[in-house]
Amino acid sequence: MKHPTIILKIAGLALLLILAGGGCIHDDFDEPANWEMPVGETMTVAELRAMFSGEPVRFDGDYSVYATVTMDDKGGNIYRSAYIEDGTGAINLRLVAPGGIYQGDSIRLYLRGTTLTSYQRLLQLEDVNVDRNIFKLEVDKSISPHPVTIADIRTGQLQSRLIRLEDVQFIAADTGKTFSDSERLITENRMLEDCSGNRIIVRTSGYAHFADKPVPGGMGSLVAVVSQFQNDMQLFIRDIGEVLLDGDRCPVPGDDYELVTIASLKEAYAQGTMTVPGLSRIEGVVISDTEHGNHPGQNLFIMDDTGHGIVLRFSSFHDFPLGTRLRAVFSSPMPMNVFNGLLQIENLPNGNAYDLGPGLLPQPTTLTVQEAVSQSDRYQSTLVHIVDASFSGASTFGQGPTLSDATGQIPVFTHGWASFSGDAVPGGTVNVTGILSVFNQPQILIRNLNDITTP
Repeated sequence: MKHPTIILKIAGLALLLILAGGGCIHDDFDEPANWEMPVGETMTVAELRAMFSGEPVRFDGDYSVYATVTMDDKGGNIYRSAYIEDGTGAINLRLVAPGGIYQGDSIRLYLRGTTLTSYQRLLQLEDVNVDRNIFKLEVDKSISPHPVTIADIRTGQLQSRLIRLEDVQFIAADTGKTFSDSERLITENRMLEDCSGNRIIVRTSGYAHFADKPVPGGMGSLVAVVSQFQNDMQLFIRDIGEVLLDGDRCPVPGDDYELVTIASLKEAYAQGTMTVPGLSRIEGVVISDTEHGNHPGQNLFIMDDTGHGIVLRFSSFHDFPLGTRLRAVFSSPMPMNVFNGLLQIENLPNGNAYDLGPGLLPQPTTLTVQEAVSQSDRYQSTLVHIVDASFSGASTFGQGPTLSDATGQIPVFTHGWASFSGDAVPGGTVNVTGILSVFNQPQILIRNLNDITTP
């Protein structure tokens, strides 16, 4: 590429405005100032994105990209940022200061002084100065959102695009909540799904104009911009008027499948059956707490109305929160296996599990430590309650304390990634509620620190 020299033609009045701190682009479109940004070599957004190969690219020459702003920071859902796209691709702009360019602006983006980089896997152009890098060509130019599916978005090929999803809904557990916390100005995630069980995060800033609006409970269409944070694809809504979810919700598959109990699955496994039968379903309440993370991300503990529990091991990380009433459907036989003593249903596709809304958490069974150890086959993967006990052997949960009562002792295991792994183990007499699990021997998994109380 060539690197032409910048030629600035500055009229006296324009120079005075610059020295006085003027020259900003406001809500109302004005005529360009009396100086010209060089055009230099032009490229498409796709060509710009293709220049990134893992290391930041600093632009010191004269290059320009023509594009249209699809999302600005005026609505509060993003900050000091904008998204642009042309017919070839889209990219995020990180602005030196908020405002100045707005949705519908047709612009020439002058690249000198900017840097192409990646933040948490989102490709972006940093150090964009509206006064020095943006030349407005037209305003109120609309771009039609691309009709796509959640599965399309999760390929990662639609990063920063303006998209439209049809036949989608928020998961039942999120409906009725607000989009985020507008009082404490906290950004929060809500989960959107399609009728096949594919899911994607909808992320909303506490500063967004619609932060305090309730998440709708119906099915319909949604327009948003695709973003990414590490491995998570996520959506940013521009305006609540583009969320049209007022139709009937997706039917939940499996009504015509046989409802089997977890107790019957355990009994069948004990008698040598190694699979869950095809054309069947189980339903129960999630007793593990994915928010606090004291289990592998692919695992989920579920109890049904028989009082029995089992581990569902999904094919990838799931996001079903504690207390969700869940249906898992098995159109074909699904393997059951014991992993280090713990019975689990393996390789369950994430799309085979459906959120039926908030459930009623089962009451834990009160056991002594000795009963929990001796009856672990019966009570594994269920909630148990141990009273008048104490911790010993470790100062933090991540170090693996032991829980003891008058009848015996049992390990309390905490994964290193759990939110409370580094928290101090309380002293004195405690009552503990947790999941009775097995890893070569019985062990207790607490779900969060609320599982520990004093008598």
